[in-house]
Amino acid sequence: MAGKVEDREAQATATPTLDAAVSSSLLAAFASATANGEMENITQFANMSTLDFDLASYALNDTQTGCYRKGALPVALAQNDTCLPGWHCPASNATYPPQYCHPTEQCQAKRMHRQTCNIQGVLEPKICADGFYCPPNIGGKKELVCPKGTFCPSGSYVPRNCSYLAYCPQGSRREILTVPLGIMGAIDVLLGVLVVVGFAISKWRKKRPKRYTTLEQSDGAGDDIELLAASKGLGRQNSPRLSVTSASPVDGVPGKLPRPTTTHARRASGMVDNMDGVMESDDDDLPDYDDEDDVEDLTASPDMQRFIKSMSRTIETNTIGLSFDFENLSFETRSGKKILSDVTGTMPRGSCWGVMGGSGAGKSTFVNVLMGKLNATGGTIKINGWSKDMSKYKKLIGYVPQDDVLFPELTVRENILHSARIRLPSSWRDKAIQDHVDSLIACLQLTHVQHSQVGDARMPVISGGQRKRVNIGMELAAAPMAIFLDEPTSGLDATSAATIMRLLRAISRLGVTTIAIIHQPREQIFYGFDKLLLLAQGRSVYSGATEDVQGYFESLGFAFGQRGNPADALIDIVTGDGAQYTLGASKRDTDVRNLIDEWKNRGQYGAHQKHLTVTLDGGPVKRNRRASNQSINSTAEQEESLQRTMKARGASWPAQVFYCWKRAMTQQVRNRTSFFFEIGVGGLAGVVIGLSAFAANGHLFQGIYHEPFILLSSAVDYNSTPQIGLLGAMAIGLAASAPGFWVFGEEKMMYYRETASGHSRSAYYVGKLLSTIVRIALSSLHFTVFLGVLATPLMSFPRMYAANLMYFWCIYGLASVVSMLVKREDGPLIAVLASLVIGVLGGVAPPLSKVKDWHMEWFWRLSPGVWFAESYVTSNWLPMAYLYKTDLASVTIGFTLGQFGMDLAILFVIGCVYRIVAFLGLIMMHRDKQR
Repeated sequence: MAGKVEDREAQATATPTLDAAVSSSLLAAFASATANGEMENITQFANMSTLDFDLASYALNDTQTGCYRKGALPVALAQNDTCLPGWHCPASNATYPPQYCHPTEQCQAKRMHRQTCNIQGVLEPKICADGFYCPPNIGGKKELVCPKGTFCPSGSYVPRNCSYLAYCPQGSRREILTVPLGIMGAIDVLLGVLVVVGFAISKWRKKRPKRYTTLEQSDGAGDDIELLAASKGLGRQNSPRLSVTSASPVDGVPGKLPRPTTTHARRASGMVDNMDGVMESDDDDLPDYDDEDDVEDLTASPDMQRFIKSMSRTIETNTIGLSFDFENLSFETRSGKKILSDVTGTMPRGSCWGVMGGSGAGKSTFVNVLMGKLNATGGTIKINGWSKDMSKYKKLIGYVPQDDVLFPELTVRENILHSARIRLPSSWRDKAIQDHVDSLIACLQLTHVQHSQVGDARMPVISGGQRKRVNIGMELAAAPMAIFLDEPTSGLDATSAATIMRLLRAISRLGVTTIAIIHQPREQIFYGFDKLLLLAQGRSVYSGATEDVQGYFESLGFAFGQRGNPADALIDIVTGDGAQYTLGASKRDTDVRNLIDEWKNRGQYGAHQKHLTVTLDGGPVKRNRRASNQSINSTAEQEESLQRTMKARGASWPAQVFYCWKRAMTQQVRNRTSFFFEIGVGGLAGVVIGLSAFAANGHLFQGIYHEPFILLSSAVDYNSTPQIGLLGAMAIGLAASAPGFWVFGEEKMMYYRETASGHSRSAYYVGKLLSTIVRIALSSLHFTVFLGVLATPLMSFPRMYAANLMYFWCIYGLASVVSMLVKREDGPLIAVLASLVIGVLGGVAPPLSKVKDWHMEWFWRLSPGVWFAESYVTSNWLPMAYLYKTDLASVTIGFTLGQFGMDLAILFVIGCVYRIVAFLGLIMMHRDKQR
């Protein structure tokens, strides 16, 4: 058996031979046919066997057959001297048309690997080589070197002009772009210069002294405005339904109230209590110190006077502000849990209220219902004595959240200035707004840090007390008529808390109704409030003057220690732990339910209070027991003035868009590390994808040659260009998805705060979108430059940049959608995964032709990845349509060619759709936080 195999192998490898006579006859016949062009001489061999014919073929040499492979016979490609564009046909002519010869093993191996080989016969044409072109006007007979300034990929029939200043030496097969590379470098240098200049300007601004211009000019229009009343008790004595304790002057000064002489009043004298680490003296001869002195000093300062004058310009009425009446106020969750029940009270204009209670008492819910953030399920709320929709007054109300919701990248001044520009009347010139902010910053005692960035918890720049004042200043910048604060002193040291408290009392003297949630405040802070609302189990147990609260609870049998903090005692009492403050009291006497009933029966309508209620002219009010709890109704004229004030508030929509865009751009400049890192990642992605295609030397497509040269085709390459599109899409997704998420995902809380105060949601969204264009353009530029320099596709740089830009646009839009749906902790990862998914749905793997067989093309077409890859295929394949059968390639892979404009248009539309969906998510989700 082994012997037979060896014989067969020896026979297969042996050179075949013919009989000498037969060989001589064949040679003579072929020579005669070649010389005379006649074939009659070989008709005698018509009945040869296959073996004899094969043996005869092997006996011929290349001078007889025209093919270099031994035993190969030529195949006619045409009946005349045909040479297609891009082909080199040096030996063929009308007498000797082009032929195809069977390739050698080495040539066949090259063709199977998408390479070309030398001609396999004398008359065989070949593709014009890299760096050369074959002019068709001379029949492709010559292969000319590609001149300098042009490039010639394989199969060129004319040189392709290189782009301006591109690197294209003589014999170039591809162009290396230098202008885009130079533009990119120039932009990077410019960005670096701008950063340095920005530092210099910031340093100069910090040294520049503040100047006032508009506020020092008096036009006399504010003389009749109540906000410009005497600084002692501004807006307080003339408030509707305002309770005062005594009308007797002190030391002959009208309007000055007697200094407190009780124990709790002396503790409110501004001295630091034991909780602050300072021992309090027992000496009763200590000089009395009224917190009103601090307020008077604050309101008498030039900066405060300027601020008062500036605030007066925002108010169209001179007799009315905002007062709140609420009766039997209730709130119940959807699950049926009662949070508030039968809360009744009045908060007159210009008063400073503290809302206290234990955890779960309903403090935050009460404030949210009063502000209109939550809809009450029972009871009534009146504004200036009339039942009104609270949401319509959002432009006149300020809300300071417990957490300092600020932009860490912005300075103290920029945070406050943006709020002022957005919410002050649109008729104000920017210089007047600047002066208004200058005076406010001075009143907040923040002048020395106004040009310092706010920072965040991880990298704080200013102190906690300063952050809190900035938080309050953002609301005061809008000149509100009422301001609500959620635990404004929590977490602050004694000095910072006292400063905040003096500020709140000062703005309440301007006529601004101030309502703050407080939780176990220091004694000094506690007595800084004019009025106090105590809540327990969602019901009120006290609502009235702070100085009377101790007397009221003493009348219920409770005793307050001489050295204890009354606020702590009150919290213990209203949370059911008040037995320690009574002697021999039963459990029922200290029960919270009993406190609620006692207030409802004897204290709710002011029967416990010793002070009087006066009208605007100082006379006593005649009222019944229930009517005493209501504010005086504003007149129609006053309401009309209030409506004019609300209509005048707020910048125009284009102005809000501009200010939001400007703020977002400032954030990007300040957050320059992330900004440059994002651009760098885009460039790195271009480098990686470019290196993957670098070895191809720009040859990213190869198909079947046109007839009649189909037999000369090498293995097709339909995948390189789509794969560049696929890899590019995935790289762009990785580079842009996380930065796109942080456009909105990082500042949701700030958005909620601003929209609740009347900020246009669409203006905010459009401003943020416009700010991303620079980032998208720069990232796309860096990606495209490196990809173009390394991969050197036939696709022109403008087309490649446009396609990449549109895909960046889509990825940013998709990331915006993700930012509206998920938590900020999970957002970047989900955004990256989403970008990879739409990249995979690019019609490459599986190919779009297979997807069409599944009847799922419509679903793939929803992904921007298909249109992106298709734009690359169109731009790289169609320039070679004269050489390859691109229609066959299009059917095989599934992409539609020749619609580059449509591809880009649909990419833009998909990006817009993503942004519309994101905007709908922004305004529809968490609507309760936007009220």
